Amino acid sequence: MSQMDFPALWRKWIMGILSSARSSILVNGSPTLEFKIERGVRQGDPLSPLLFILAMEALHVATVTANASGIFKGCKMPNNGPTISHLLYADDVLFVGEWSESNIQNLSRLLRCFNLSSGLKVNFNKSQLFGVGVDMGVVEQKAFILNCKTGVLRFSYLGLPVGSTWDW
Repeated sequence: MSQMDFPALWRKWIMGILSSARSSILVNGSPTLEFKIERGVRQGDPLSPLLFILAMEALHVATVTANASGIFKGCKMPNNGPTISHLLYADDVLFVGEWSESNIQNLSRLLRCFNLSSGLKVNFNKSQLFGVGVDMGVVEQKAFILNCKTGVLRFSYLGLPVGSTWDW
């Protein structure tokens, strides 16, 4: 948050909220003694969405920086269009990039750095790698690098069809 120029007092308030959280659970309808929350925010905490958005902003900045420096190569759109490297929506991220071993390795490194700096981990069990015009065996090899599943085109992303030949 300091890199985003949040005032010191505001950062101190957030740290105070995160470090002073206490909770209790119900066992057979009776509350237990309170215990200190050791890490992070609780599910349903009103501060949680704001902090998550700040973390996603950090991932966005890291990806833009990696793209600008040539570490991660997004897809250049035709007719002098922009280069698209990622799309973010709530807790969903879609990375789009050039198909190469180095690009996939660098994406893996980028996500590892994000994990180390934010404490947030990608759930690779829910993640998929797609290759457009790439042999499925090659996609499986690259998915192994990222430790994720392979995906096949003609899928739905955020309720929208992606791929070719959809029956409307």
